[in-house]
Amino acid sequence: MSAKKSRITITIDPHLEAYVNDLVDAGKATSVSAAIADALAEKARRDRRARAALKARAAHADPDRVARMMAHIESQMPG
Repeated sequence: MSAKKSRITITIDPHLEAYVNDLVDAGKATSVSAAIADALAEKARRDRRARAALKARAAHADPDRVARMMAHIESQMPG
């Protein structure tokens, strides 16, 4: 993560704005920016874990079965 932060402008739904303001008011986030940054960081962590899990499953895949499945999918594709 870079030490310098970038300023951006976002538009969010009113219920999300209320939620993030509630987090700040309750002391669960230091600022709206911090709450949004934390949420994005968590999303990035979940995405990395999901990608790693898929790669792990793919590493143990049966190549013959994958080839059969791909052939079946390709046979159903138009043109």
